[in-house]
Amino acid sequence: MDKERSLAAGHFRTEKGFLTIGIPTVTRPKANYLDKTILSIINNTNADEKKSIVIVIFLADLDHKIKDITRKRLTTRYKSFMKNGLIQIIQAPASYYPPLDNLKRNYGDSAERVRWRSKQCIDYAFLFEYCSGLSKYYLQLEDDVLSSEGFVTTIRGYINNQVKPWSSIHFAKLGFIGKLYRDDHLLKLAAFFKMFYDEQPIDYLIGYYSILRMLPKPLLRLPALFQHIGMESSLKGKLQPLREISFTSKRIYHGDNPPAKITSTFFSYGGGEPKQPYDAKPAFFWCKKPQAGHNMVIYFDAAINLTRVVIATGDPSRPNDIFGDASVQVSHSRNDKLKTCTNWITIGKFDKHGLMDVKYNLLREHVKVKIKCLRIYVNKSQRNWVIIREIAVWKHFPRTNNH
Repeated sequence: MDKERSLAAGHFRTEKGFLTIGIPTVTRPKANYLDKTILSIINNTNADEKKSIVIVIFLADLDHKIKDITRKRLTTRYKSFMKNGLIQIIQAPASYYPPLDNLKRNYGDSAERVRWRSKQCIDYAFLFEYCSGLSKYYLQLEDDVLSSEGFVTTIRGYINNQVKPWSSIHFAKLGFIGKLYRDDHLLKLAAFFKMFYDEQPIDYLIGYYSILRMLPKPLLRLPALFQHIGMESSLKGKLQPLREISFTSKRIYHGDNPPAKITSTFFSYGGGEPKQPYDAKPAFFWCKKPQAGHNMVIYFDAAINLTRVVIATGDPSRPNDIFGDASVQVSHSRNDKLKTCTNWITIGKFDKHGLMDVKYNLLREHVKVKIKCLRIYVNKSQRNWVIIREIAVWKHFPRTNNH
């Protein structure tokens, strides 16, 4: 591949980066999500992170006039980011594409759909070929997603924490969004896509590639770092109102949440950590089938005067992922050497909607002194999983509004 000829706008960087973010884009008749996607990445990365990443936008329309319009618009709007090498815009020559008509119609797909998904495989092959060698890792996004704040640092930290061999990491569950690969797999994947472009959809080919090469099962990291926002697919007439349930853009309850250490005996799903619902950066913790005696304990760095506690569980898309019989308890007795708390006092239980909200007028009846620990304690085993969405703790009197 001649990368210089493929580069339609932007500049190459002199040093290999940490992460290349690939975004193929096709113009939709009634919707444009690309700018939201680009701005989300730009706004959610700091200056140091921007120096370590490259955003490659692949103009995948076959119509040259449409590609030129998109290129000119992006070049004007993101001129400074193209000048410093953060954004590169690429396009493929028509000669790169094999025949896309009169292909085998697998899975009962229409001829139009077969053409669409076969072209999509070649689009990814070109994008992967171009991005090979730019960075240590490659992240696949689409042109209709939002990113979470600090996602680059989160990805770097998650990679650094791995102790076992891995081949790919999924930072979102939906489709081909948020999938991360090592750079040395890109050319092999591109060749595989081109070989079987007319046989299988792209997500199937990814799975078969891993099986044939006997690669480790992909790691899944939740909550998702990316959210799908598109409604209109690049396939004419197809709607896909899909959403990542684990992606959270903002907190609902704004407590003080004083510094603390958090432990849990819950079985985590998706590699989540118990501190996530408590941290300032919103992210929920998903646990599998809580058993009697399972708990999550918050050890405050310093004893606090507790004035309110809110613990929200479940999600609109999974309303049954709440605690069936669990209590919220506090303790003022802690053995720092043994790192244990004793003399637990129950201050509340979860309602039928999965919410536990205890305010000062009720707390003062049970808690007369400063507390050192707070925990969720499961009284009865249950089959349903649980999403702990938010934990908010106040040590001052909350404002007059509810949140």
